Amino acid sequence: MSGKWLKGIKETILDILFPKFCFGCGKEGEYLCSKCFLFLSETNFICPDCEKTEYFGRRHKNCRIRRSPDGMVSLWDYEGVLKKMILEMKYGLALDVLKELAPYGIHVMEKDEVRFLEFLSFLQKEGTIFTYVPLFTKREKERGFNQAELISKHFSHFFKKETLPLLKKEKETQYQVLLSREERFTNVKGAFTPLFKKDNAPQRVILVDDVWTSGATMKECCRILKENGVKEVWGFTLSKTN
Repeated sequence: MSGKWLKGIKETILDILFPKFCFGCGKEGEYLCSKCFLFLSETNFICPDCEKTEYFGRRHKNCRIRRSPDGMVSLWDYEGVLKKMILEMKYGLALDVLKELAPYGIHVMEKDEVRFLEFLSFLQKEGTIFTYVPLFTKREKERGFNQAELISKHFSHFFKKETLPLLKKEKETQYQVLLSREERFTNVKGAFTPLFKKDNAPQRVILVDDVWTSGATMKECCRILKENGVKEVWGFTLSKTN
């Protein structure tokens, strides 16, 4: 028996034991049906420094924090059905949610190539790699996975790029959702260290997470990457809060 055949049998059994229902309408068969996908709200892009609207997602030229991401794109607003799906993926362990969301995300980029032009151009440059916001080791062991890593691998596989671990989370921080905006930046300060030598740093990196809220975590990760030799960083998330 081939591994592919066995995998198909396993997925069939799981579908029978744990049937999928659309998070929008409740229809059985998938977590997001094609009709409910149409109700996901595609989010606007922002400058990752000042967080004001920026059509292509680039950091504004007059924004001064050069160790913030050079650009930032997100796919959907963090609300409604999409929010339910991400929370289920993170805490309900329904990892198949991501298998369905990723192709929809590719569809969003393909149909809106002009808006995603700068991000896709950066992505397609030779040597661009994907990485992800790491979890503290204890927390990742408790959860069994890092959702940012899984997102990164889904999209890097589609674009035929590598996903490499570039950062380690050295200290256990409080859950960001419990903190004010100012507290979030303080909470993650100094939490990450590089897993690469400065003279061997990749030149271009796409840094992946599930949700952009204050940007504190992604900005701190980007700071560490750039201080250790990475030249350009674009952020990528499935969703963004408003």
